[in-house]
Amino acid sequence: MAHNKLVEMDKHILGEVWTSQTAYDNLQYMCDDIGHRFAGSPLEHQAAEFLASKMREYGLENVRLEEFPMASWERGDCSLTLTAPVEKEISAIALPYCPSADFEAEVIDVGEGELPDFERLADKIKGKIVFTDAETNKPGERKSHRIDKFNWAVERGAKAIVYMNQNPGLLRITGSIPGTMAKSQVAEGREAPIPGLGISFEAGKALRRLAQKGQPKMKIKTTNKTYDSKSYNVIGEIVGTEKPDEVILLGGHYDGHDVAQGAGDDGAGTIVGVEAGRALAGLKGQLKRTVRVICFGAEEVGLLGAWYHADQNKDTNFRYVMNLDGAGRGSGGSEQMTVSLMPEIANYFENIGKEMPYNFGIRDELNSHSDHFPFAVRGFPNGTLNSSDSTAGMIGRGWGHTEADTFDKIDPRGLQMSAILCARLTVRLSEDEDFPSRKYTVAEVERQLDSAGILDRQKQSGNFPPN
Repeated sequence: MAHNKLVEMDKHILGEVWTSQTAYDNLQYMCDDIGHRFAGSPLEHQAAEFLASKMREYGLENVRLEEFPMASWERGDCSLTLTAPVEKEISAIALPYCPSADFEAEVIDVGEGELPDFERLADKIKGKIVFTDAETNKPGERKSHRIDKFNWAVERGAKAIVYMNQNPGLLRITGSIPGTMAKSQVAEGREAPIPGLGISFEAGKALRRLAQKGQPKMKIKTTNKTYDSKSYNVIGEIVGTEKPDEVILLGGHYDGHDVAQGAGDDGAGTIVGVEAGRALAGLKGQLKRTVRVICFGAEEVGLLGAWYHADQNKDTNFRYVMNLDGAGRGSGGSEQMTVSLMPEIANYFENIGKEMPYNFGIRDELNSHSDHFPFAVRGFPNGTLNSSDSTAGMIGRGWGHTEADTFDKIDPRGLQMSAILCARLTVRLSEDEDFPSRKYTVAEVERQLDSAGILDRQKQSGNFPPN
């Protein structure tokens, strides 16, 4: 790469982003004026139109809404009552795609809810309400996901599952649960086979104390609706001059959960991508390769927008897919790129960080729970750029997936620094002929999935091998 050209491009990016509060203003509008943006809801559709209008305003090309069908969900009333050994109301929320229900059953506590816990108690789970910790991973740890625990409960005949948040603050945890038919995007198959509820850390602690007095029983009564709807990916491009058919894809997901504003998960990451696109649009005519900015719809309910875009673009020459789920959080300086078991790409980013110079973290591991994954399954080079905030010492998702994921947690400097790094890396991915980009073979992807311990589940769900 010509050093002088990169320096001039970097100066343009830094000037555009550092001298503007555009990103912060856009995120505030999405959070305060629009609201939660639950997948398939009118508020999500309103946000899609807003993001598309901003892309047009900033000069991106080929701006469009990519529509795809999906089943949405609407919560109704929810009550959770401990009926034995004492009677006590527990504040709870239904998880997305929870069916309506009205029953009472004994409770079985599986603790952290890792696979050995379910295996140890397998003969005691059938017909009972499973009580489990939600995600228990501390920063840097890898532990089981909510969906893993739900599937293990269903496989062993549980009647319902109740998740306990691991962070104090009277914050009830949420997150979607899978349906009766794998990969179904119609209401009939998307509704979950058993109820799933979320409660706070404090309520869970009280439940465990009361359980010492005798066998606990709980009554669940909830009314919800799963219905057919649609969502959109929002797309804009800066078309390359020399190799326009080679594409760098970057973006976060703009949908969120209906209990909060979804500021950190992932309003901030979405706006980081749009802000990077705004800065890069000023380099139109100078970039060799096409930059495609995407705001994914319906991530929180199964990565639906990412799966759709990956399926529709299986023959596209994606040079790199940069997921921005979690970018823009914190006060800046804590950015990290996690590539999906691609050591040569991890090494490339380490060297780029030294040359820029800008110190950002590099990890090389594969997980299946964000929008990079549908592209990873198809063998496209990919990674996730995110940043940590003041929840770094908390367990699991911190404020994410709770009522506390609100705009006041976001620092404008964190948005700016993530957007700058995203844009600067994108320039190098566009211009550097030495970037080790190639599409991985099915056999290589299979080894990656196996190494990550997720191969069997992806085969069972029909995600691998890809169609």
